[in-house]
Amino acid sequence: MFVIGITGGVGSGKSLVAKLASRKYNAGLLIADKLGHVVMEPGRPAFNKIIEMFGSSILGQDGSIDRKKLADIVFNNDKAWSGMNSIIHPEVMMYIENYIGSRRDQEGYIILETAIMYETGCDRFCNEIWYVYVPEDARIKRLSENRGYTEEKSRSIIKKQKPDSFFMERAGRIIDNTGSIKDLENIIASFPGTLP
Repeated sequence: MFVIGITGGVGSGKSLVAKLASRKYNAGLLIADKLGHVVMEPGRPAFNKIIEMFGSSILGQDGSIDRKKLADIVFNNDKAWSGMNSIIHPEVMMYIENYIGSRRDQEGYIILETAIMYETGCDRFCNEIWYVYVPEDARIKRLSENRGYTEEKSRSIIKKQKPDSFFMERAGRIIDNTGSIKDLENIIASFPGTLP
């Protein structure tokens, strides 16, 4: 199994790159943000730990964690942010490690997409890492248009992430995603059909 790690800052389009790459290589797709939601579901170990930390006021009417309520708390409080991550990251890492480990001897590809590739140690699972690059101002514009984020919220999230230079020094491929979706498709289509 060949594992391609895809990373980039918030608003860079790394999930789109991961989706396009998974189509090209007919690959299994692991998106860490979505796995973060999976490990917070009722009945999972992270669920009870998060309720213990933040209280039952973050629950929705259906008894699951209301991610918007939780986000409103953690995005404005560094201690809360760290506390939540200390619960979720180990659970997501365990899920990823088990998923890749159980398929390591099989043929094919897995795409692993995460904004915190190096911070969590997910890079150790990858044979190659791609960094999706978009300038900060363009990312802020996208976050405003696509997610309704204020400039202040976008800059607050970006500030918590590593700078472009950190990723560019470590990634095997740098994907410039400042153009159109068609441009991005062409970039990914230009990669070898089979990676070494």
